[in-house]
Amino acid sequence: MTSVTIRDIVAVALGLAFINVGVDHFVNPIWYEPIVPSILPNAEFWVLASGFFEILFGLCFIIPQTRAWASVGGVWLLVILYWANFNMWYNDIPLSGKTYDDFWHIVRLTIQILLIVLITWTGQVTPFKGKEKLHDSLDIFSGRITSSGFETGDRIVVGAWKTSLFGEFADIMWAKPDGTRVLIAPTRDIADYVTDMYSFDEVIIEDVKTVGNERELKVSCQTMDIEFTWNKGFPIPFKRSLLFIATVELFFAKLIFSTRTYGVTKNNRKEWYAIDRVSHITSANALISGKDAGEFRPMDKPCRFGFSEAPKKPSSCIVRTHIL
Repeated sequence: MTSVTIRDIVAVALGLAFINVGVDHFVNPIWYEPIVPSILPNAEFWVLASGFFEILFGLCFIIPQTRAWASVGGVWLLVILYWANFNMWYNDIPLSGKTYDDFWHIVRLTIQILLIVLITWTGQVTPFKGKEKLHDSLDIFSGRITSSGFETGDRIVVGAWKTSLFGEFADIMWAKPDGTRVLIAPTRDIADYVTDMYSFDEVIIEDVKTVGNERELKVSCQTMDIEFTWNKGFPIPFKRSLLFIATVELFFAKLIFSTRTYGVTKNNRKEWYAIDRVSHITSANALISGKDAGEFRPMDKPCRFGFSEAPKKPSSCIVRTHIL
């Protein structure tokens, strides 16, 4: 006799919740119609269509044989439907004559993210199952990316890699105030590898030294000396498949941090960023060619190194990059 697990109980609860909301879309479609984005014609059709898929995925959650598919479909459904919730937030659309403040919408978004995590846990599609497909073909870099702008207009991104094809090393991507993009790398091999994938106007080969711990990093080379400290931040406490990173996580990274967790490099290689912890910079200072860069600032202009930009808010992230 097969025992009932916590996942089974959660799956049934999720299934019934989805079915309940889906049925309500048919019973009371007028309530949902105001938040359907105006770009979509016939709001009633989209309300009924979302209700249909909510009922379908709800039934599939309850059936163990279709639970994994329901999990993938349910996550995509929540991502797509958040368009309506964001439309309600951005355009301050009332429901039943009542508008909601930013705090309510932030709570709503947080619940949406937590629900996505719960769904993927329930369907067991989030964790790696053994090795990721094509794992042995991937170049994997594990370490920390720290980025900040400065009062002078300089924008600096430091990659401090603990493990990589080249062993432990650090490199610096530097966007000058005039937009010139500079790579500072410790060896020509590393510089060639990076410039094949990202765009730079100038390459400098210098020994890049780092000293740090979980809350601070000091970086030094001939051109500049930088110090960062950051808060504890928040971890992402579960593994994600590369598919998850390239779809669901990509959507929320763009929405919340204006970054991309997946894209194609200049030399047509696929790259995934698996973020394991996000921390905000609490202090940063830089000496560039002996001159103080001033106080740290948001990354207010794009650096244009590659397909993704660093978060606008100065940040330090523990990350694993996967390159195919």
